[in-house]
Amino acid sequence: MATRITATGKSAPPAAASGDSLVLSVPEQRVLAALSKRPLGLYPVASVALAADVSPSEAAVALDYLLEEGLVACEDETVPSRPVRRESVWTLATSAWWRVPEVLRRTQLPAVPAGPMPQELPERFRHLFWWGDTCLYRLPRDAALVAEQILMSGDVTSWGWALQTLPSAALKRVAKTPHLPEDRCLMIRDALTSRTGGTG
Repeated sequence: MATRITATGKSAPPAAASGDSLVLSVPEQRVLAALSKRPLGLYPVASVALAADVSPSEAAVALDYLLEEGLVACEDETVPSRPVRRESVWTLATSAWWRVPEVLRRTQLPAVPAGPMPQELPERFRHLFWWGDTCLYRLPRDAALVAEQILMSGDVTSWGWALQTLPSAALKRVAKTPHLPEDRCLMIRDALTSRTGGTG
C-alpha cells in the first residue's frame, strides 16, 4: 500500500479520513492539484492522469477515494464535439479549497511541453471557423487567429488542444485581447506557466 501524506506534507500511515486526520497519497494530491487548475473539469480519466502525471490506474483509484471524501465531483455532461456525446466530467469540489488548501497550494506538477503542431487546422475544429475556407490557414503563421477563435468559442473540448499545442507567443497575444473572457485568460496563463514548470 502506498505511503499516504497529510495535508501538511508529512508522511503518515494509512488512516480513515475525518476532519484534521485527512491524509492523501501522492497521486491523490496530484489529481487535486491538476483539477484545481482546470475549473471546467477534465474527462475522461486518462486526461486526469495525464494532467496529474500519474498512471491511469492510479488516477482511477485516486478519483474514487476523493469522490468518496467529497473533494471532487463527477457529473455526466453533454460535451460539444462531433458527434455530440456525454462524458463523466471530473471537477474539484468547493470543499477542497478549505479542507486541503496546502495541498492545492504546494503540490508541484511537472512542466507540460507544447504538443506537436500540425501545419493545417485539424478537421475536427473546422466547424468553429464557419465564415471561410480553413484550408487557407497555416500554422504557426495564423496561430493567433486560430487560438482566438477557438478560445472564444463554447467548444471546451477544443480549448485544451489550443492551450497545449499553439505557440506561446500566439497565446500571449490572444490573452491581451480585450474581449477574451477572464476565465480563458487565466487558462492561458496557467498553460504558459505549465510549459515553464512554474517559472514563467
